[in-house]
Amino acid sequence: MMKEKIIPYQSCSKSLFIFLGIILVLWSVLFSLILISYGAWPITIFLGAEYFLLVYLVRMYFKNKNIAENITIDADVIKIEKLKQDRISKTSIFKTYWSKINFYKHKNLSSLTIRQSSKEEEIAPFLHSELKEKLYYKIKNYLALK
Repeated sequence: MMKEKIIPYQSCSKSLFIFLGIILVLWSVLFSLILISYGAWPITIFLGAEYFLLVYLVRMYFKNKNIAENITIDADVIKIEKLKQDRISKTSIFKTYWSKINFYKHKNLSSLTIRQSSKEEEIAPFLHSELKEKLYYKIKNYLALK
């Protein structure tokens, strides 16, 4: 039996974003003080608005990045569970014998799908091409051993 939990690739941690946010605030305050001394105080309002917009977008990123997929393959079925906020949002079940795994890659675009007659499901759309390709070969090799 093969069990695989797939999570998105994350290049930055929360602590790095906090560190960059502090640097951005310090830079904005220093720059605002210089602009205020020259009489260009309205620009500081726009700098503050930009900062709050960035904070909002980063918070949305960390809220929406909490996704994952569980793939379980045994002798009879391939089960794909899509998780959001550690809760199962969708479950798809395919028969192992009748299913076909497809991988498509063209430049920076790629897709990894599983298909059984008219039912098709994309696996791990949040991964980049190289990780999808590794997952494809891992699943294909496991199914070949069966």
